[in-house]
Amino acid sequence: MKYWLVVFILLNGEWTPGAKVKPMGWHPRAYDSLETCQKRKAFAIKAVRKTARAPSRWFCTTRPDAPLEELEREAKGKSSSQ
Repeated sequence: MKYWLVVFILLNGEWTPGAKVKPMGWHPRAYDSLETCQKRKAFAIKAVRKTARAPSRWFCTTRPDAPLEELEREAKGKSSSQ
């Protein structure tokens, strides 16, 4: 099963999928395991923390095209079951 690292960025008051950010976007990246995806997520958050101009939300998911609300519910469900 593939896990995808997905980012949403707050632009003009709206959470925008990273893939729609111009000019190049932050397209979902596939990883072979949840553990690898989570490591890359932690790295990405740390890497952009000092240079980001807008808030972002990062997710590891099997559904790279899911809307933000579903990814937040999925992440909340995982954290409460751990």
